[in-house]
Amino acid sequence: MIFIYGVYFFLFYSLYYFFKKIFIISPELRQIPSLPLIQNIQFDLKFYLAGEPLLYVIRHYLIESLNKHGILKYYDLLIGKWVIVVSKPELMKEIFQKSDVFQKLERNKQKVSEAELKFFGYNNILFEINEAHLRHRRVSNPAFSHSWPPELFGNLAIELFEVMDKEFEKSPTFDIFHFTKSFTLDALGLAAFGYNFRGIRKSGNELEKAYLMAVDGMSDKKYNLFPVLEKIPGFRRSELFNRLDYLNDVILDIIKERKQILKFKKANNDNDDYEGPRDLLYYMLKAEETQDDLKSRLTTEELLNDMKIFLVAGHDTTAIALAAAIYFLGMNQECQEKAREESIRILGDEKKNIIPNSEQIKELKYINMVIKETMRIHPPASVTGFRRANKDTRIGKYVIKEGTIVEPQIYALHHSEESWEDSYKFKPERFSNEKDTANKHLPFGGGNRMCIGMNFSLAEQRVFLTMFVRKYSWKITEPSIHKDKLQTKPTLLTLAVPRNLEIDFERRY
Repeated sequence: MIFIYGVYFFLFYSLYYFFKKIFIISPELRQIPSLPLIQNIQFDLKFYLAGEPLLYVIRHYLIESLNKHGILKYYDLLIGKWVIVVSKPELMKEIFQKSDVFQKLERNKQKVSEAELKFFGYNNILFEINEAHLRHRRVSNPAFSHSWPPELFGNLAIELFEVMDKEFEKSPTFDIFHFTKSFTLDALGLAAFGYNFRGIRKSGNELEKAYLMAVDGMSDKKYNLFPVLEKIPGFRRSELFNRLDYLNDVILDIIKERKQILKFKKANNDNDDYEGPRDLLYYMLKAEETQDDLKSRLTTEELLNDMKIFLVAGHDTTAIALAAAIYFLGMNQECQEKAREESIRILGDEKKNIIPNSEQIKELKYINMVIKETMRIHPPASVTGFRRANKDTRIGKYVIKEGTIVEPQIYALHHSEESWEDSYKFKPERFSNEKDTANKHLPFGGGNRMCIGMNFSLAEQRVFLTMFVRKYSWKITEPSIHKDKLQTKPTLLTLAVPRNLEIDFERRY
C-alpha cells in the first residue's frame, strides 16, 4: 500500500512540476509573446521525439510567429526551460553586442551523449565561455587570419571533377552533396593538420571511415535525450566508441609529432627551415609560442578538441553551402548562366580546368552575391545555439532575468518579411549594395563568437564555384522533393544537410 501511494505521489508531483514550469511563469516572461501551445507541443515532439530536422520544425512551427513578433518564447522539452527566440535584426544585434551578458550555455548544462562528449570534450573553443573562450580564440585567430592559397582548393576541385567525369559513364544524375562533402573533408584535412582523407577518391581509409561513423553516430538524437542508453545492453555502441578512440589517437599523434618537430627546430634556431605543411595546426602552435604566460596556452587535449571542432564544423557547413548554391543555380537557370559568364570572362573559355589566382578572385562580383544569397536562404547553421543571461538585463523593451535562455534565430532573421522582400526567392542581386544587408545577413553568427572559419569557408566556396560553373551546366532532377524548398535531414549540431539532392549534370568539356 505504501508503495502504491508512493507511485501516486511521484506521478502527481511530476505533473505538478511540469504544469508549474509551463503555466506558472514570471511577469518578465509573461510580457514576451508565446508560441501557441499546440505549435509548442508539435515543435518539441517533432524535433526531439520524431527526429525531424531542425529546419523542418522551424519552417512549420516557428517562422510564422517569429515573422509576426520578431521575438517569442517556447518551452524546450530537452532543457526543461522556457527559451526566448529572437529574429528581429536590432534585437539580435543587442544580444551579440552584449556577449559578456548573453553567454553560451555551458556544455555541462546541456544533455549530450557519451559519444559526443568523448569526441568533443568539455574544453573546446565552441563551448568554453569567458576567459577560457578568449584563450582559445587568441591561439586560433592568427591561424584563421592567414590567407589560403587558391591552389589548395583548386587542385582538389580538379580531382573531384575527374571523379565526377567517371560517374558520367554510369549516369549523369547523382546526389551532389556526397561530392561536396568529400571535397570539403579533404580540404579541411589538408588545411587543418596536413592530412588527406582521400575522400574524393573514396579510398575508404580507416581514418575517413572512423570520422564519418563518428559524425553519423553523434547525430542520433535518442542518445542525446537519453544518455543512459549507452549503458544498456542492446543499445551500447561499442564499434562507434572504438572508432572514436582510433580517431582521437591518430589526430593526437599528429599533434604530438608536430609539436616535437617545432620544438626541435626552435631548440636549433632553424624555424625558418621548417618544411612541413603550413596548416592550421602549424599556425596555432606558432601562436602559442607568443603566449608568454603558460596559462594562456592550450593543453594538448584542448588543442585536440579544437582541431576536431574545426574539422566537423568547417567540413559540413561548407559542404552544405556548396550543395545549396548548386541547387539554387539549378533551380534558377538565368542565375547559373550569369555566374558562368562571369567565370568565363575572368578565366577564359579554354576547354580545360583553370584555378583562379588571388587577383582573379577579387574580380568575382556575381559569384560572391550567389554565395551570400545562398547562405541567406539556406544558412548551414539555422541557429547560433543557446545563450544564458548571467544577470538581469534588457533586449529592446523586454526585461530579461538572470538565468533566462535566449536563442538568436538566423534562419528566421534571413526570412523576415520585414527585412527581405520575397524572402524565399533566390535573388543574388540583393547583395549588390552591402549597406542594404547590414545586420540582416548573419550566416556566420555575430559578435565575438562569430564563426572563426568564415574567411576560410568563403575562400573555399569562391574557388570551387568559379571552377564548377565553367566545367558543368545542370538542372534539378525531376520529380524532386526539393521542388519548393531545399529539404534536409537530421544531423550533428543541427546543421541543414540536404537530403537526396539529385542533379542532372552536363559536361562542358
